[in-house]
Amino acid sequence: MRVFKTCNLIIKRRIVSLALYFGIFLALSVIMPAMSSEQYSTDFSEMKPNFTVINRDGDTTLSEGLVTWLGTRGTKVGLDDRKEVLQDAAFYHATDFIVILPQGFHDAFFSNGPMKAETVVTTESAKGYYVDSLVNQYLNQARMIRAAGGVDEKTLVANVLRDLSAETKVETKRFSAGAPVDEVFQIYSRFICYILVVMIILSISNIMFAFRRPDLRMRNLCAPLQPRSMSFQQILCGVLVSVAAWLLMSVLGFVMYGSKLAGTDGRLIALILLNSFIVMLIALAIATLAGPFIKSPNSQNAVANFVSLGLSFLGGVFVPLDMLGDGMLAAARFTPTYWYVTALNRICALTSFDGNVLAPIWQAMLTQLAFAGAILCVALVVSKHLNQSERSFGSVRTELDA
Repeated sequence: MRVFKTCNLIIKRRIVSLALYFGIFLALSVIMPAMSSEQYSTDFSEMKPNFTVINRDGDTTLSEGLVTWLGTRGTKVGLDDRKEVLQDAAFYHATDFIVILPQGFHDAFFSNGPMKAETVVTTESAKGYYVDSLVNQYLNQARMIRAAGGVDEKTLVANVLRDLSAETKVETKRFSAGAPVDEVFQIYSRFICYILVVMIILSISNIMFAFRRPDLRMRNLCAPLQPRSMSFQQILCGVLVSVAAWLLMSVLGFVMYGSKLAGTDGRLIALILLNSFIVMLIALAIATLAGPFIKSPNSQNAVANFVSLGLSFLGGVFVPLDMLGDGMLAAARFTPTYWYVTALNRICALTSFDGNVLAPIWQAMLTQLAFAGAILCVALVVSKHLNQSERSFGSVRTELDA
């Protein structure tokens, strides 16, 4: 097993570079999941926008009721009724929404006149449109109650505020044996795909282009060791390094987020680990394909980052799939990372383990295996072609040449 031991020595010499990527991923695994969980959280929390009411119609029960209603949903910001002040407030986002009640608004409202409230919505502000909907709710509810007749203005406003303040209790239930997979752990599991591709490409390419040095390759051809045995030992080392990287990432996830998985069904965790193991095989196949084209450490880093970042951005690792356009999704389906993220999302959404429910997950995993097999076949054909050509004895620069 001389070749196997030599491969291990090569990996040890490049351990600093691999440790650097591991350190970067360790930082990302702490920062990015926390940021992403807040940005893409599906938990509902009501916004508290800032609003301003400019009343040019005098104090009336109707206008006071509007201010009271908006005050229960946001924060009132007082501004002078001057054009320059209102323009500056809207431009500098001092308030999200300005409603102007013109003179005669009260009389026009109760006489079905054409006069309406004027509104100013801060540009690119979802909060402003939210307050606009609140104003419409108040006025529409007031019109409906007034149309029914039989109440004075004070009673009308009281009924409007009572109706709009009604709330419904919502209870969320999950029909499964265990607790759902923690959202932060889901995001971490997505990021594993990126770091596995980077680390495995760097490791495998180090082994491959070290043995492709022209002088070393010609010497090995004269050695009594069979080329098949030499290739087998290189492959064995690459597989062990890949499995070690996968184990390291998996153990790191449990160390960092194990406490958040308390009560989670063990079958869900097993499926997530199986899914990440399959993406490790894909990374190994990609590294085998990219290895023959890497001629130097500089090109090695370029290829590793280009491939990993490209697959991660396009496949939904860094950007959730539901935020991609139709064109991007159509292209993403031709990447293995898309099917990895799809399988992960479906696993985390499981509420039962029936065959019909698991079928799409198995399909996504089999698609990943098909990608791995296809990439590996292409890699073997390319490697055979290059080994039989004069280019296989071309210049290869390693750290020994530095």
